[in-house]
Amino acid sequence: MTTVAICVCTYRRQNGLRHLLESLASLEKVDPTVEVALVVADNDADGTARDVVETARPLLPFPVTYVVEEERGISQARNACVREAGDADWYAFVDDDEFADGNWLAELLRVQRDTAADVVMGPVRPVFAESPPRWVVRGRFFEDPRYPTGTRLHWAKTSNVLVNRALFESGGFDPAFGLRGGEDTHFFMRAWLEGRSIVWAADALVSETVPADRARTGWLVRREYRRGNTLSLCLLLLTNTPAKKARRLVGATVQAVGGVALLASGLWRGRAGAVAGLRRLAFAAGLFSGLAGVSYEEYRVVHGE
Repeated sequence: MTTVAICVCTYRRQNGLRHLLESLASLEKVDPTVEVALVVADNDADGTARDVVETARPLLPFPVTYVVEEERGISQARNACVREAGDADWYAFVDDDEFADGNWLAELLRVQRDTAADVVMGPVRPVFAESPPRWVVRGRFFEDPRYPTGTRLHWAKTSNVLVNRALFESGGFDPAFGLRGGEDTHFFMRAWLEGRSIVWAADALVSETVPADRARTGWLVRREYRRGNTLSLCLLLLTNTPAKKARRLVGATVQAVGGVALLASGLWRGRAGAVAGLRRLAFAAGLFSGLAGVSYEEYRVVHGE
């Protein structure tokens, strides 16, 4: 029997969590040789997600474990999920602002069986809570790359991914990224450097609810800065050689120059072009700051801690 733990971290998103659990209650049945369980790790010390989980428990077709992880940090919450899942063979991560298609888990498992991959990642489709500004749609700022099923990748994200337990033999999600974010970037970069295989499952779809306050220039720019900052911090931690640092400096410079060009293009491309330029400049700034050892703690900023 193969065991799979669906791992959900949550922090004061009761409505989003409720929607996610409703979608998980409607998942298609997986292979009868697969045993599924759900673990919800609440990162709010007040346990504000408990009532949502308890209300959904009778509707869910698999066992549910609810745990409060009092130490603040996304790494800490993800590690709590893994810890509570015990000896599961696989961990399927999905976020509390998402909801899954009916075939989500079955498709992740199918692609894993077909490819024998250590990690299987699926697409995340943005669903806007309110109609976004035209420049957001035109800029396609919330659309991630898509690939044919089975495409091999060197990265993954925990927003929609199936992970073999063997990856945790090298350790869990680094607590140092708990308030920074980017803990999954570090985790999967480490796994790829260790020779673990990562593949794409095009039909294992989840949808992410995008609140109105994210469809704004400030949020988009800050997220790109964080992304660049995380990538350079991961370089320092995992592949810190003079040659790689030099290439990163050159790459950051190229990004900065490209950002300036895009920003200038805003004169005829409008706000979408200007924001694309600002995002690229922010990404470059993040790359530079990370190389200097500066850490941007996005979640501390967001939650005012």
